[in-house]
Amino acid sequence: MNQNVYIPYCKIVDELNIQKGDIVMFASDITKLAFLAKKNEGEFNIDKFIDSFQDKVGEEGTLIIPAFNHNLRSFQKFDLYKTKPVTGTLSIACFNRKDFKRTKHPLHSFMVFGKYADYLCSMNNQSSFGKDSPFAFLKDKNSKMILISTGIAEAFTFAHFVEETEKVRYRKYKTFKIFYTDEDDKTSLKQFLLYKKKPGWDLNFKPIEEILKNSILKEKSVNNIKIQMLNLADAYLIIQKDIRENNAKSLAYFSKKLFIRDIIKDILHKFNIFSSAQDRITNQKNTL
Repeated sequence: MNQNVYIPYCKIVDELNIQKGDIVMFASDITKLAFLAKKNEGEFNIDKFIDSFQDKVGEEGTLIIPAFNHNLRSFQKFDLYKTKPVTGTLSIACFNRKDFKRTKHPLHSFMVFGKYADYLCSMNNQSSFGKDSPFAFLKDKNSKMILISTGIAEAFTFAHFVEETEKVRYRKYKTFKIFYTDEDDKTSLKQFLLYKKKPGWDLNFKPIEEILKNSILKEKSVNNIKIQMLNLADAYLIIQKDIRENNAKSLAYFSKKLFIRDIIKDILHKFNIFSSAQDRITNQKNTL
């Protein structure tokens, strides 16, 4: 493909390895895509962009869009139908559409469309990344992941599922109690789990991204927009190997400075004097 030829935004899907019946998960920042569309086509309609992917996978396929609220804290409120996700414009657009449904976990829900939408919405996983979660479904079904204007280093939340399955040493379970309003508009205090980083630990997915690039990760440029694609079942095995044989060094690291910061941060949170602005997350970044 000639990189100087502009591809209409509703035709970008045709440049990707997506087939009828595929199960596709997205991570995206569509800011640049929208800007280029307005510059070259005079408009950008996010619903038409979503429609193009629906048409591509067809009725037998499934689209899965992260609709996370991973900045929630215990005793805060979550309404399945009213609490908007914090994972960007695409997730909010799907949240506002009637042809998408939302999975149930308050911290890590998905907007889903297609064949497996009802099945995914029936899941009652207590842990965000448990073996009974949508993340396990993505692995078991050989799902594809598409990253648009972002990359593995910034937005590979699926890796947390591998971390939990392998019970990495740098995480432990944390309980969240959320005032949860369900699909029947009933509110109750429910308990959920997150396999959260221990104090002093942080993530750096750049090394694992390089490993994936050398094996299964496909990368291309469409309209000078970076797009990455990979199979999540294959990615699972590579991350699992790094955890088991490399002590997860391609994923996480420990810092004494971070340890002190995290301890102070936890104390401030307990006294409700930590700025909520520092917890605000506007994209699907690896901060958990």
